[in-house]
Amino acid sequence: MVKIFYLLLFFLFSSNLYAVDTKAEQAVVIDFNTNEVLFEKNSNVKIIPASMTKIMTVYVAFDRIKNTNFSVSNECNVSAKAYKMGGSRTFLEIDDNVSVNDLLKGIIVQSGNDASIALAECLGGTEEDFVKVMNIYAERLGMSNTNFTNSSGWPHENHYSTVYDLAILSNAIIKDFPNLYSYFKMEEFTYNDISQPNRNKLLYQVQGADGLKTGFTKESGWGIAATALRNNRRVTVVINGTNSSRSRLNESSNLINWAFNQTSQKTLLKENQFIKEVDVWLGNESTVKLISSKKIISTLSFDQIQLMKSRIEYTRPISAPIIKGNQYGKLIISIDGKPEIIVPIIAEKNISKVNPVFKIFAAVKYLIFGRSLDEIK
Repeated sequence: MVKIFYLLLFFLFSSNLYAVDTKAEQAVVIDFNTNEVLFEKNSNVKIIPASMTKIMTVYVAFDRIKNTNFSVSNECNVSAKAYKMGGSRTFLEIDDNVSVNDLLKGIIVQSGNDASIALAECLGGTEEDFVKVMNIYAERLGMSNTNFTNSSGWPHENHYSTVYDLAILSNAIIKDFPNLYSYFKMEEFTYNDISQPNRNKLLYQVQGADGLKTGFTKESGWGIAATALRNNRRVTVVINGTNSSRSRLNESSNLINWAFNQTSQKTLLKENQFIKEVDVWLGNESTVKLISSKKIISTLSFDQIQLMKSRIEYTRPISAPIIKGNQYGKLIISIDGKPEIIVPIIAEKNISKVNPVFKIFAAVKYLIFGRSLDEIK
């Protein structure tokens, strides 16, 4: 009876160890290094991205800064359209010339709609033309369920994205612009004598948090694209559809902490790692070692590690000649909750055909004394 009790306790505990849920309507958790989805909830459902849109506005600007003579010291004129824009603001003054540096801070820290339009017009001539560029970038990044109609995230019936697409964008801006990404860590920005804190409260309350952007509209609810770095491992979380700023903070921090506490990156295979020694048919050597063709790293929970299985598939025996580096089979790794990982296994060295004089002798010898071809236990 005691054994049964502990067995039931084990299954109850293990079944929930890496299970996680959230009050957010849509959510995705991605390991930055392996690009694996650790958790998702309605991640491909179209949402109103609200001010998370501004991540793309900044991405386009960063790309221009990195690859052209356009600089953060350049100045942009504030149009009447930008000045009159409602919602969250940097409090730009009409006809002022404002540095790109200040506009970026206004967009990222203060979520300024006016700053977003001013920067869009500066880069694209008009906001409408800038939006065309935003959508081109979205397509290039693989954001297949996204369409932008403005640079600020102002609600529009044809302005949409998904939390998964926003996670793609978030990871891209970190990867592509590591030096410029530091803007997202700023906790406060003062412009026109008005000081505003970063709306991303994770920066102050979650270990390793260094970005990215909050969003809110009445229609969409409260959302955030967030990321944190701990011990050289980064996790990205995007949620949407929470019912308050407090809930947004709690749900995003819970998912970040869950990912770091309940999952870890494991090296499943090293490149050129020995997998199996197999028989060779009519070769000048009787066996050949098959090795892994590449390194495999995966992010796993403790339970996934314990329950992981693998099998080898290859044609037995392998006929000579054998060419070093060619594929002669595959290793299949099965992990609960993940797609199968299929790794080509390759020959460690060349093996030529046996001398024709010895072919018959070799064949008879193999048929009579051939080694067991059972799989490795």
